[in-house]
Amino acid sequence: RNWENFFLVIERDAGKVAVFDGDKKEVIAHLPTGSAVPVMKAAEHPKPLKAENPGRFWYTMGRDGKLTKIDLWQTPDKMRVAEVQVAYDARDVGVSGDGKYLFAGGYWPPHFVIVDAKTMDPLKVVSTRGVNIDGEYVDEARVAAVYDTPNHPTMLVSVKELGQMWQVDYTDIANLKISHIDSAKYLHDGFYDPTGRYFQIAANASHKMVVVDTDTQKLVKNIDVDKMPHPGPGANWIDPKCGPVGGTVHLAIGKVTTWGNDPKGHPDQAWKVCNVVDTDGAGVFIRTHPKSDYVWVDQTKSPDAEVKQTLQVISKKDRKIVKTIRLTKTPGYAAVHIEFNADGSEVWTSVWNRKDSKKPNGEIIIFDAKTLKEKARIKGLFAPTGKFNVHNRTHHVT
Repeated sequence: RNWENFFLVIERDAGKVAVFDGDKKEVIAHLPTGSAVPVMKAAEHPKPLKAENPGRFWYTMGRDGKLTKIDLWQTPDKMRVAEVQVAYDARDVGVSGDGKYLFAGGYWPPHFVIVDAKTMDPLKVVSTRGVNIDGEYVDEARVAAVYDTPNHPTMLVSVKELGQMWQVDYTDIANLKISHIDSAKYLHDGFYDPTGRYFQIAANASHKMVVVDTDTQKLVKNIDVDKMPHPGPGANWIDPKCGPVGGTVHLAIGKVTTWGNDPKGHPDQAWKVCNVVDTDGAGVFIRTHPKSDYVWVDQTKSPDAEVKQTLQVISKKDRKIVKTIRLTKTPGYAAVHIEFNADGSEVWTSVWNRKDSKKPNGEIIIFDAKTLKEKARIKGLFAPTGKFNVHNRTHHVT
């Protein structure tokens, strides 16, 4: 099997991860994990660090704080190889660039745990309680997002209520060096620019996209955007007027906001809002691929029952919505999340109904990324939410 085109799909309501063969459109395994897994991460292949066998091992973090290790090179009955409890409430985990450590973030207790990626033994616990950017002490300072830095032996830990990004040097975990980077509240999800130097993360409550320079370990800019930005895994592409840009949807309004993110090649456009495209409804996820002419967004947060069942496709060339695709007409169901396959020729998305979770309540719909026509449907899944393509996630393809 072409394991680098596998998809790992969160079956949210079942507390499982489904492993798909992306070429054959087959389910290989349903693996029990922590409950309501929001994210998963792989041992990546950043530069100049070299993780061993990047993409082979995947790690899921359950909302219940259970951290699960998955080995894609095993037979299906042996893919789930280990599990450890790192918190009672959690949402993210990151893998160090050399593949040696996991940084597992907790909502409660408010801390992150450094875990041996091979043995899954916890090695160190670091509290994230502290004083926020307003000078107030926060007892419940939750870790929302954890990411490796592609160009350095450090990890980024977003401390939601503090409004701080922590850049943690893991070269000596007995004597951690942590840079506390003040930005804005409440930090949630983010992604890198194409160079891997600049991290772009949403500060939901402040209606800003925060940009951190991982070379200098300092704040670059708080970009004012509209209400409650939420890029999820994010999207980078080339805009005809601004050059390289990043983009986000918004949880509270139907809008895609883009900003310039190439300070070296396009300094006049860097870290400024480039363009806004109005969509039919508020969304949760935005996604594209370097080989694609389009940007895809969902509209899951729309109060309109029909709109939340649709995706909208935006042309990179003319900045206009070229197609609105309704995935289902079944009452109560919503369209959510987008992921490309490894070569960018297909788009995978989902529909599900969270209120109907005692039986299969969702399916994956696959589209041709060029013609925008439906190719296949995979049924019989339990709330298939996040979909993670091995190649794209391992190589930071946004």
